[in-house]
Amino acid sequence: MKKRVAVTGMGLICAVGLDRESAWQALCEGRCGIGELTLFDGAGYRSRMVAEVHHDPAAHFGARERRRYARADQFAVLAAAEALADAGLFETKISRSSIGVLLGVGANDLLRNETYYSHALAGKRARPSEILTYVNAASVDSVARHFGLTGLRACMNSACSSSTMAIGYAADLVASGQLEAAVCGGSDALCRTALSGFNALRLVDVQPCRPFDVTRAGMSVGEGAAVLVLEDLERARARGAHVYVELAGYAAYCEAYHATAPAPDGTAVAALLDAALAASGVSAGDVDHVNAHGTGTLANDKTEAQGIRRAFGARAAQLPVTSIKSMVGHCLGAAGAVEAVALALTIERGVIPPTIHHGQTDPECQVVDIVANQSRCQPVRCGISTSLAFGGNDVAIVMRRAD
Repeated sequence: MKKRVAVTGMGLICAVGLDRESAWQALCEGRCGIGELTLFDGAGYRSRMVAEVHHDPAAHFGARERRRYARADQFAVLAAAEALADAGLFETKISRSSIGVLLGVGANDLLRNETYYSHALAGKRARPSEILTYVNAASVDSVARHFGLTGLRACMNSACSSSTMAIGYAADLVASGQLEAAVCGGSDALCRTALSGFNALRLVDVQPCRPFDVTRAGMSVGEGAAVLVLEDLERARARGAHVYVELAGYAAYCEAYHATAPAPDGTAVAALLDAALAASGVSAGDVDHVNAHGTGTLANDKTEAQGIRRAFGARAAQLPVTSIKSMVGHCLGAAGAVEAVALALTIERGVIPPTIHHGQTDPECQVVDIVANQSRCQPVRCGISTSLAFGGNDVAIVMRRAD
């Protein structure tokens, strides 16, 4: 018999806050973290609007760690530190060999790689340390090493659904008893390569993104990290842990339609939602809220809205849907984890953060109820979060109140 999975700790660092509570307050207030790029020279880009994390590495890491940890690794360690302290795992007798680390990544250490190659091509001194850590699992290894976690490690890289996939896999491992607890989520950082790619595809807006709005013109690239601690619900209750939500289940689905575009009729999104609900033992009528992928691109928002309509029927028109990417940007490999933390807090606290910069809903998206510009206070018993990635790598997770 599978165990029920609880979320007992969460950490978050993003453009609107350097910790979970400050970020949550900013989200509820509808504050925008999207602005002009400062991390590197943005000359030549069609859009320089990004959701950048402004933090001081020296405030948290010594000189050696700053050399060892790439920007994404630093985000991951900070989010994991907050999540682990929140869960109080190390105050129990749990063996660190029974705690797994599973993270989703995207660009990872590309920013330092770019510096290395630009220096090498210009005939300047290029430091090997700027390329030695570029492996997908660098953030996973950094977190595991930093906290002495010797259990299973796994790194997911399925584009923008990477961290949602990592959370789902971690839940499987806890539910099956293969792990006593899992540190899971994702981390990603801005880099020239990713920003150049999205600019070349003309998928970025020259203004902060406006998901589901009739005037939307693209996404805003972001960065950050979010980490959740998962453990057996019964065990968590027995040790007196604070349980935010139950992670009821998830589903992964491959559209196999196009490398960078979703199937336009929404059937793939509907199939994903149906599969996630079935895996969770939850009916469509039990869902009170959808935290949407909501990138702000013309194709994504319309397709996602139509998919929600297909999955929930006429009830979709009263189903509150929001996209926090309007505030934190699209955090790429970390996006799903950032949104998972937001969903868990929404369910626990009964507040749905808004989709800001919203003037008028696109008529093709009016099949759902967009939570526009101001947060909405209402009880949420069960919610679902979607991650729709390039290559059709789609994942959705279902969370519900643990009581």
